[in-house]
Amino acid sequence: MKKIYFLTQPEATSTHSAKWRNRLRNTYKSTDAMRDIIDWTAEGREFYVAIVIHSSGERRVFHMNPPGSPEICTDFATRKPVLNVLDQILRLCANNQDIDICLLERKRGGSPSGGPPSAA
Repeated sequence: MKKIYFLTQPEATSTHSAKWRNRLRNTYKSTDAMRDIIDWTAEGREFYVAIVIHSSGERRVFHMNPPGSPEICTDFATRKPVLNVLDQILRLCANNQDIDICLLERKRGGSPSGGPPSAA
């Protein structure tokens, strides 16, 4: 299963109400992403969370380990534990960044379908 959430900032020429609607839409999308991360973890799923930051082109991929694993979340590139991917999503949203959040389920004992997620 794969889920993608696109959070975009409004154009500079947008009206005040369009900017407000966009911010509200982003709030709901980020809340949905965080709710799904919590739900998937509670269900014991093993999955990846990819965050793409459009302004810098940076891509962060996190491996969410199943419950009972020593680490809750590890950075895919460095294999180092990450304290909380939710904090990072909240921080990026608070900074009004253009980001994509992608969740990709991995079946235990198998490989992810199509390799590490890319949300670009």
